[in-house]
Amino acid sequence: MIEITHRWGLARTGIWNIDGKVLRTPVILHPDRREEMMFLSDGEGFEMGVPVSFFKPSKEELSIPASFAYTATVGGNHVESKGGKREIQVIYHQEPDPMAELYVLGNSPELLGRGHDLARRILTLRSKIPFHKLVYVPGIATPVNMALLSYLGVDVLDTTYSDLLGSRGVEISDWMGFPGDDGLNRAKMDEELRLVKEGIIRGRIRELVETRVRSEPWLVEALRHVDSRNDLIIPYTPVTGDRVIVTTREAYNRPDIERFRKRLLTIYEPPEREILLLLPCSARKPYTRSSSHKKFRFAVNNGDWTRVHEVVLTSPLGMVPRELELFYPAQNYDIPVTHTWYEEERDTIVEMVDNLLDKGSYGAIISHLPEDMDFAVEHLDHVNTAGGDHPTHDGALGRLAHEIRAHAGTGRGDMGRYLRENLLSFVRFQFGPKGVHLLDDASVKGRYPEYRIMARDQQRGMMISDRGLISLTLHGGKILMDYGINMVEIEDFIPKGTVFAVGVTDADTRLSPGDECVVVHDGQLRGVGVAVMSGMEMVDAERGIAVKVRHHI
Repeated sequence: MIEITHRWGLARTGIWNIDGKVLRTPVILHPDRREEMMFLSDGEGFEMGVPVSFFKPSKEELSIPASFAYTATVGGNHVESKGGKREIQVIYHQEPDPMAELYVLGNSPELLGRGHDLARRILTLRSKIPFHKLVYVPGIATPVNMALLSYLGVDVLDTTYSDLLGSRGVEISDWMGFPGDDGLNRAKMDEELRLVKEGIIRGRIRELVETRVRSEPWLVEALRHVDSRNDLIIPYTPVTGDRVIVTTREAYNRPDIERFRKRLLTIYEPPEREILLLLPCSARKPYTRSSSHKKFRFAVNNGDWTRVHEVVLTSPLGMVPRELELFYPAQNYDIPVTHTWYEEERDTIVEMVDNLLDKGSYGAIISHLPEDMDFAVEHLDHVNTAGGDHPTHDGALGRLAHEIRAHAGTGRGDMGRYLRENLLSFVRFQFGPKGVHLLDDASVKGRYPEYRIMARDQQRGMMISDRGLISLTLHGGKILMDYGINMVEIEDFIPKGTVFAVGVTDADTRLSPGDECVVVHDGQLRGVGVAVMSGMEMVDAERGIAVKVRHHI
């Protein structure tokens, strides 16, 4: 098994200890015909020689049975499936052996050009084995598909297919194969491996995958199948992150984006407001910092804005209620603006608006959307304040200010109630329906966006704008513990910095990397912090950091 150091979805980097030597996965296996040796390379300048018995059942420290290259019909499911001192299993259609450390996808070269089958077989295997176990897919890796294979959770690749192409005089670039110097192929695989690792570490592996798969239709097919199985990937996808680039149709179905949309449709509840104001998005995120939304805010301030619920309609998220604009990925996504909407974008936005109206109790709907977004409200009884002008045009802003005064009045409502309702929506979105108990007998203090949840001079949590989440104190953690939310059960010790996976006895399977979590032992609060692993990984793993503790008892 490996100690995973960074993860994004099923893609991960980790430390693999072999006979006292350390490699950082993913790794590449290089056959060397001249020396009759194999070399495992981590692309970072470290190579480890492996004996020829790597491909024969033996008593070597690490060997893979030769049967990995056979077709599934040879010998049925009774092929040799173990090799060496480490448990290694070749997988065709049989169930994975839970004792194995490394699983080899048998006859994988047959899957070249068959994107759906490739993704299905790897995901099926990944769904049946612990997250920290290794997967080797032999005979198909090239610089073009390495990012996708890593995204699927593959840890070990080899150069055999690239070597085969090289023997035919094909030089592999990151777009397509050209006649050339076959000696460059292995160097390009090492270069791509380093880029894949950097993409995982920086949380940008998805963008790298989308860039690479464009050159081969079967790779796009594979990615689309992966996206149809986001239920397997979302639990391992961080809830915070860097800039999200949306430049392809496939990006619309990223796991972090799909998770945001699902939460909007299921657990999100809007604050109690009489007026719904629909606004367009802006290039700058979060929206409040953009020049256009500053103008919208100035117009809304002409009336009692505490009665107005501002909701931004956008792709690919569908909608972003103002109180959630700091939540990842709403605060940092970037998408090209063409004023032309694909059918799925239109359908998602309409679905979001209709779902919101079913949940809310609005007396009036004001649309301050550009003409190209009329599809979002054409079936609704609403007031159009843009009136064919650009939403930031002086005439449009004047009409917006007039309608806000007409519907909301010119007074000022209860600011405390306004902030509390916004935070209730936020904590429900972050922690689930029971998370609203964080605000029981509490008030909201501070200035946007650094709000604090206070009860009897005790702080329960604070909005951290960079992370887009509420960070817990011990007082807040105690409340979540009482309702069984985001708990990590540990052995009997006081965590003073980190909780390692070996010390975890149980964890909430709904936890994803980056989530706020509560560390407990036998009904006693021990600390609060940030999950580094998913809850499922915490339970299975024996190595690595599970939680970074912020406060402990």
